[in-house]
Order: sequence, then structure tokens, then C-alpha cells
Amino acid sequence: MATAGVFNGTSLIVYVGTNVVAHATSCSLSVSADLPDATTKDSGGWAEEIAGLRSWSMTTDGLAVVSGTDYNVEDLYALVTGRTEVTLKFTTNNGGTAVVGDSKWTGDAFIESLDMTADMESPVTFSSSFKGTGALTLGINA
Repeated sequence: MATAGVFNGTSLIVYVGTNVVAHATSCSLSVSADLPDATTKDSGGWAEEIAGLRSWSMTTDGLAVVSGTDYNVEDLYALVTGRTEVTLKFTTNNGGTAVVGDSKWTGDAFIESLDMTADMESPVTFSSSFKGTGALTLGINA
């Protein structure tokens, strides 16, 4: 059943291919458009822009698991070192399955950065950032 109204952010996650990024604590999607200056002397003192390039990125943060069957920081590291292009999906998840009828944003990307933080007496955490290459598409989970 599709999600309706305001919903809990816990259910929104990032998939790398068909794998959920393990032990994520937050994620985000950012879409932007470049607006090149098109101001001329005829603009009457007002700035004018034209629509330019669009771009997108996704980030996910979480607890750093370094082994096991879940998609973990070792897998993310392999994407960096392998210069691997992956398909990302940003959507809702319930019990390990994408929620049927909910929106999904999908596109190809490269991992741009991977950070690990190890504070004393705290769980090791990670932060990863993906930069889209090509279009980001909006669809519906089937």
C-alpha cells in the first residue's frame, strides 16, 4: 500500500543496485539546475537567467559495518577504488522491500566520497556521497 501524507524518514533509504545500504542513519537527495547569466544592456537593470545543466547527488550516512552480507563500507570502498558506476534508487522501504505505489528516484552515479569516523567510545560511522551521471528519473515502485 502506498505511503500517504507526512511519513517517518526511517522508511526512506538508498539502494545501490538492488542492495540497501546497511545500517544507514540518514540519507538525502539533492537536485539542482545551473542558471547561466543572460543579462544584457536591454535587461533594464534586472538579472536574467536561462535554464542550464541539471545535476543531482545522493548521500547516505550510517554505522560502519565492515563484513557480512549487507551492503557495507567495504562495498562502498570498492566502488571508489574500482571507479564503478552504479544505479541508485531513493525510495521508501518496509521490511526490506520497496513500498509498492510509492515514488522512486533512480539514476546512475559514481561514489564521490567515503568518510569513516571513529570517535572514542562510540560506534564507527560512515558518510558517502554519490554524484549522478545522466538523468535522474522519477517513477513508481511496482
